[in-house]
Amino acid sequence: MKRDTTLLPLDTSRDCAAQQFAVLTKMTISERAEMTFQLSDNLRSTIVSGIRHRHSDYNQDQVTKALLRLTLDKDMFDKVFPGCEIMP
Repeated sequence: MKRDTTLLPLDTSRDCAAQQFAVLTKMTISERAEMTFQLSDNLRSTIVSGIRHRHSDYNQDQVTKALLRLTLDKDMFDKVFPGCEIMP
């Protein structure tokens, strides 16, 4: 079966992508899930760092609300935090 190479990242060689694919396919579903959770935690941490950089005066509650403003649907955020004008 021929692989679809249109999904390769532009900054990754075919050889590297093949090695990465080989490693990923050898992982169990639990290992892939754990990696996904770690990547999600890392992304959340990076977003929080950006919020803290832009708004050094925010307390932890404000940082959390700014994070939620970025990640939740606007209507949902407004229902949970009506009138909240926090900027991410």
